[in-house]
Amino acid sequence: MRKLSLLVCSLLMLSLAACGGSSSDLPTTLPTESGGGGGGDAAPATTASVMGKISFEGEVPKPAKLQTTADPACKKELFTEDTKVKDGGLENVIIYVSGGDAVAGKTYAPPSTPVEINQMDCHYIPHALVLQVGQKLAIKNSDMTLHNIHAFSEVNASFNTGQPVQGMVTDHVFDKKEILLPVKCDVHKWMGAFIAVVDNPFATVSTEGGKYELKLPAGKFEITAIHEKYGKQTTMVEVKDGDHTMTDFKFKASDAKSGN
Repeated sequence: MRKLSLLVCSLLMLSLAACGGSSSDLPTTLPTESGGGGGGDAAPATTASVMGKISFEGEVPKPAKLQTTADPACKKELFTEDTKVKDGGLENVIIYVSGGDAVAGKTYAPPSTPVEINQMDCHYIPHALVLQVGQKLAIKNSDMTLHNIHAFSEVNASFNTGQPVQGMVTDHVFDKKEILLPVKCDVHKWMGAFIAVVDNPFATVSTEGGKYELKLPAGKFEITAIHEKYGKQTTMVEVKDGDHTMTDFKFKASDAKSGN
């Protein structure tokens, strides 16, 4: 058997030499940044972008202080996060491609990198997040107290995961598109966040001051901006290679959903 193995190895090396190659010429695994498994189309190169500001019009509600004294481990002063406005811009708006070129008829492989939601100082970080169908959501408890994350899904299967130990990380994967999906902590009633599970890799969340940038391939797209309290807006854009197209959205205080 040993002689046979040596013979096979010798033949392989001779074959490589005859082709003018070496072991370094063998195919390597392609990067999985935009396709971590589960099959599907590879994401096209994002050679353009849509960017702008999510502005807020009207009186900005004053953040209300949250009562956290029920748990002595929750010492940080916390305020409501459903309307975070700075310099006239609205934070935590999810912006994603909802139709058009590069998405019609496509099923994209999920990214291999997980998206994290962290329970820290008895609130969720980030407050709004986006991930792709099939991509891992890493749920972390950074506090020295019991947390549980309860997803109130309507399309995906609901889940309720308890994390009694500081530093615990639990993974969860959504298998269907769902926008928006609220999560809460049953132990600490004031804790809440929102997840958008999208079916393509073209999505982002507005940052402080309402700024955002959505990286795209060239083409025509339907872009949707959605907020937990102020609803959603949709527009059509066309971008070419190398373009950085400015597209702004405006949400109004009068758009607020009743009960929020």
